[in-house]
Amino acid sequence: MYDDLQPHTTGGLLASLTRSHVDSLAELSKSYPQVPSDYVSFLQTLGWGEIGSSAFMLYEGLLAPGQIYADEDDSLAGIVLFGDDLQGYCCGFDTLKGWEVVEIDPVSRTAHAVADSFSSFIRDLLDDLA
Repeated sequence: MYDDLQPHTTGGLLASLTRSHVDSLAELSKSYPQVPSDYVSFLQTLGWGEIGSSAFMLYEGLLAPGQIYADEDDSLAGIVLFGDDLQGYCCGFDTLKGWEVVEIDPVSRTAHAVADSFSSFIRDLLDDLA
């Protein structure tokens, strides 16, 4: 699924990633049975960590917004986060809208759809950073 991204793993944008341990992936799938398979596949084959030079941080798993934002409110209900741009904008899945990929505005704390799938999101991110 991600063979086309392998060149980025050697000295490229994905060189700093660490592959997720099988136990972590099993726990992720247990906690979120509907988690998109393309996201799990990315963590398994390419990993998690810093993408580019301080451009994006892909978390080892999914976080609740309350783990990032101290004053979480109901506007982020159903959102789980998988990463951030190291400048305040977090990205994640909206579990109430078919696990579409969303970006959270750090000021208004509103979610905006940015991609239909994780694989589309990550490829667009890499294209933007290249």
